Amino acid sequence: MGTEKLEIEQERVEIKQTRNKVDLIRFRDDAINKIKKSNIGFGKKTYKDFPFNVSKDTHQKGLFLRVYKGSNKDTFTKKVFYIRFWFNKKSDLHSCGMYSQSFGIKECDDYLIHLHRTHTDPKTRYWIKSPNTTRRDDKRLVEKPDTTQPKGFTINETIEAYCGAELPGEEIERGFSKDRKDGFRAAKSCRSWFRYMAGYNHRQSLIEFDEDEDGYGIHIFKSNKHLRINKPTSWRDLFRKYPPGRGILKDRQYWNRRRKQTYTIPASKNKSIYDSDLGKSPISDLKPGDVESWIKNTSSMEVKKEYVKVFITLWIFARKKGWLGTNPGACPFFDDKVFIKKEKQKEDPYKDVAMKQTEFKLFWQCSEELSEQFPWKSELHQFMILTALRKQEALKVQKSFIDWKEGIINIPKGIEKNRKHDQTIIITPELEVLLHNILDLGKRPGLDFYNMKDFPWIFATRRWGSYRYFNKEFRLSSKTRLGGDENYVPILRALMRAKSGDPELLYSSKVLRKTYITLSKQRNDGRSDKVKHLSRHSSEQILEAHYDKPSIDTIRGYAEKTSEVFNFIQRRSA
Repeated sequence: MGTEKLEIEQERVEIKQTRNKVDLIRFRDDAINKIKKSNIGFGKKTYKDFPFNVSKDTHQKGLFLRVYKGSNKDTFTKKVFYIRFWFNKKSDLHSCGMYSQSFGIKECDDYLIHLHRTHTDPKTRYWIKSPNTTRRDDKRLVEKPDTTQPKGFTINETIEAYCGAELPGEEIERGFSKDRKDGFRAAKSCRSWFRYMAGYNHRQSLIEFDEDEDGYGIHIFKSNKHLRINKPTSWRDLFRKYPPGRGILKDRQYWNRRRKQTYTIPASKNKSIYDSDLGKSPISDLKPGDVESWIKNTSSMEVKKEYVKVFITLWIFARKKGWLGTNPGACPFFDDKVFIKKEKQKEDPYKDVAMKQTEFKLFWQCSEELSEQFPWKSELHQFMILTALRKQEALKVQKSFIDWKEGIINIPKGIEKNRKHDQTIIITPELEVLLHNILDLGKRPGLDFYNMKDFPWIFATRRWGSYRYFNKEFRLSSKTRLGGDENYVPILRALMRAKSGDPELLYSSKVLRKTYITLSKQRNDGRSDKVKHLSRHSSEQILEAHYDKPSIDTIRGYAEKTSEVFNFIQRRSA
């Protein structure tokens, strides 16, 4: 056993460093300003980091300055503050900001204080949230602007846009759109709406309305030679020619030469919204009380109701455009929220009237007797009772709609009231006789113009000058179509009363469609599911509307059975 003691002292050997020692810089502006990229050896790197000489027990722990190499053309040295932190067992870097005159030592220190207050545990000083994630969320989650505020458009500006005028910054539209359905209003509705919105003014003499192939209203600008006003080029030009308050219709006076007396035609009690002070107020501020005050002095209860409908239209249009904000609520004029004083109204005596079966022959005899005096008007009423078409629908029927080979009349959806589907009318033997009688009207003396091949309408009019005969565009327009029958109905009614000996006999064009439907139900065992195909109602019941789909031959049987009532009709001699 050896007597020597074991050597327990460790050998002291200098350990070789694998990385270069980095000098710390002071956290001072003057120390940062001394750093120039020209004095730094970047090597293959594009940047170099300079740690700050700061305490590891403060919010400045891990702070360093990164100096970027940049390009040789750069005249400045890019310096960015970074902080190295430990989160979720991983080391990460966070950019505090680029060093500049507006972001120096003080601004960086304030930022670090805020960062530690919001992202670290105050007791342990451990990072509980990544500042990089917070920055990404700040960019992703942008504060939503307050869209609940209305845009501030006035009622007059809403009227202009609804008609089709262009407003600055807003998309132009066709004009006269429906409230809660797709599509646009018919010409009659456009004419009425414009009158209440901007009519009762000379500007209504510069525009008229027609219908397109789909039955939607279209506007046509025209000049006024009497007022020496040129045709407007656009809706904007129309409202420029007659701004609010200009051109309001006043009382008219005229001299009666025969009686040698001056007469006054008073202006309408109604007025346009566009020409009032109310029109200059914001559409978003419109309240039921404002509408009540507006309609107070109008001519009748029915007119008051129409004005309320117009205000509803304008409000809904402004909402669809987004002018009332994102939370305007329900329309303030729905559900009778606008008080309208009830007035005693004349009852419509023809509302629930249909001709009796014994009155058919009398009606036909009287209309045949008046055909010479009222050509096309007599035939129009005959046509309506054999087809169950409404008057405005029947007036739009063209010769080209008749398909003699198939024995049907094709009715485009633009003619029908609902404008949903094309419809078909069966040409029964009685209806065939009537069609020939109508087409033969051109053979009468004085009605030769009706034989022109490019004259489209079944029911025509001669209320236009002969100089327009060779104007093809005019002949094809709705202006050559038969107009009203106001002068015909009283004479026909009086003749029917005289021949029947019943002074209380009721007749108007309204009873013709009701009569056909009533007769059809009687002749088809009260089957509404059959009759609806003859009257072209969309449905009698939901089940029938969706599942009852009879063929043309089936409908033909329905029509022929109903038409047997009119077997007394005879073809006229040419």
